Amino acid sequence: MRRGPAGWVVLLASAAAWLTAASGSAHPANVARARIAVEDRAVEVALSLNLLELDLVLSLDHDLDGHVTASELEGRRAEVIGYLGRHVGVSASGRDLPMELLALGVGRSGDGRAVVEATLVFRSGQTLRELAIHCEPLAELGADHTTVARIDAGGQAREFVFRPGVTYRQAPGALARAVEFLQLGVVHIFLGYDHIAFLLGLLLAGGSTLAIVKIVTAFTAAHSVTLSLAVLDVVTLDPVLVEAGIALSIVYVAAENLITPGRHGRWLVSFGFGLVHGFGFAAVLKELALPSPALVTSLVTFNLGVELAQVAIVALVVPALYGLSRTRVHAPLTRLASAVILSLGLFWLYQRVMV
Repeated sequence: MRRGPAGWVVLLASAAAWLTAASGSAHPANVARARIAVEDRAVEVALSLNLLELDLVLSLDHDLDGHVTASELEGRRAEVIGYLGRHVGVSASGRDLPMELLALGVGRSGDGRAVVEATLVFRSGQTLRELAIHCEPLAELGADHTTVARIDAGGQAREFVFRPGVTYRQAPGALARAVEFLQLGVVHIFLGYDHIAFLLGLLLAGGSTLAIVKIVTAFTAAHSVTLSLAVLDVVTLDPVLVEAGIALSIVYVAAENLITPGRHGRWLVSFGFGLVHGFGFAAVLKELALPSPALVTSLVTFNLGVELAQVAIVALVVPALYGLSRTRVHAPLTRLASAVILSLGLFWLYQRVMV
């Protein structure tokens, strides 16, 4: 089915509106973290939840100044305990274990976001058997909300991704773990609006099939290198600098589209900034502090998920841009889209440097 110019206007306008709606947070905070220690007669859960999201659910900001302080959080301690008790639970031999809150406070995640840090313990009077754990805080904000956990049990550590309705019962095989992190990589791209904006900015310039393949390949190669180096702790960068660098990459490619459209050699730009984006991808895995045996498998499958999502985006966008290039509205609409992406990049840069 062919689209007329009006159809392409609607398509690009919808994309611009979607990106604008996402501008408040380039990396949506819909991934919580958990460290779970399973002992002989107790399970301890250390949670890290995005503070803004918990505020949306529980209205913690009492003075409505846009920030939740430690005292405001403490003032709602009872409500927070009740909320966590409904969304995090442990059972043994079919019996629910009582929850106790050991610690509650405000902290910072690895990328600088404000988070609620809570430590919960579930005790049993006898040795734990037939253990089941569910952990789905903030799931009411969207079915795609996940909690990425490291679970230490029986002298071994493994990773697990909690989603609404998903319960940890026993250590699954290697294939199941691989699928979990493959899915996490896919979700990270589709909800990482800044990575999508950068990729769209690169693709808007158009070009031959070979040029597009070179751009995508260069981006893949670059971020795969730095993702691996960062996760393996070979190279470490300040998360604030990484996030600012990602925003700067978006500003650069969008400005280049407006100033020098059709410029050759964009694969070099894709490769250079792809190195920065790789450090951003690494943040998810680094916060888990996975043990060495699990780290390599998680790294490979997570990166594969990232690539699959990236290929899906390219497969959707490139044919649409090719069809648009055959119409008279191609030039003004691509400039409009570049201007929107530039505005988002500038906003994210300001947000990450100044706020």
